[in-house]
Amino acid sequence: MSPSNSQHRTVQQPLPGSRQLLEAFATSLITRWDDLLQLRHQTLNCFDVDHIHDLRVASRRLRGAVEQLGPFIGTERMDRLRRPIRRLTRELGLVRNLDETILYLEKTGEKGLEPLLASLGQQRNQEAAQARRLLETLDCMKLERQFRAAAAALVTPDNVASQGLLALLSERNLAFYYPIHALLPLVAATEMVEERHALRIAVKKWRYFTELLYDVLGGKQQTLLDQLRQYQSLLGDMNDRTVIAALLQGAADLQEPVRENLLKSIAKEQRKLLQKLCGLLDAKPIVYCFEL
Repeated sequence: MSPSNSQHRTVQQPLPGSRQLLEAFATSLITRWDDLLQLRHQTLNCFDVDHIHDLRVASRRLRGAVEQLGPFIGTERMDRLRRPIRRLTRELGLVRNLDETILYLEKTGEKGLEPLLASLGQQRNQEAAQARRLLETLDCMKLERQFRAAAAALVTPDNVASQGLLALLSERNLAFYYPIHALLPLVAATEMVEERHALRIAVKKWRYFTELLYDVLGGKQQTLLDQLRQYQSLLGDMNDRTVIAALLQGAADLQEPVRENLLKSIAKEQRKLLQKLCGLLDAKPIVYCFEL
């Protein structure tokens, strides 16, 4: 045996078996459900910006795992699990967007925003009340049983999909990357606002799936996760300003000089953010990765 072959065999690690992978998937699913339950309790006790954000992220991470369950527990059963979590994400998102808008406008220090801020505050209170009712009426006992049953079904010996889990994960991973690959050459141009919005969503989806891979495959995706979070944060800042600019353009209770000042300020910020995005695209381009 040659030294090179000997060294290769020493460092080579066996791939995890299908049952081991499914058990890791089941553990990740239950952990994400438990995290959501804990954050739900904390949010109901303190319905502030940070708790709402954390709970919203937890609901997305849980959905990311649920949406991969179809081959193992059936699409209909998967949809029953996904539906209430998706609704929770949507309701919390409405509150979160209003919080971000109010905080941004308050930080500008611009005079003449009081009527608009008062209107946004009323909307926030209404959306928050609706989100709170949804949290209070969420049938946690029923969902607990459903999630535990789904996790148990993952590791049953007769699970026909278990033999192809690695192939399935690889296929899903590539499917999440394809939209990113198509959008990356387009997003550096100033006018490509919709393409940047689409890239933000695609990056977010791949990030949550990659977090699942991180749990299932033993934490070998940290570098990619850090990169995706960086892109998501920057694209999110740009999208927030696009949304706020659209709000300002349609706000009837805003004096025209105030509107113009704010829109000019946002346009300047967007140019700086676009420069940062172009720098990130050059320094850390997103490339396909599936580590075992």
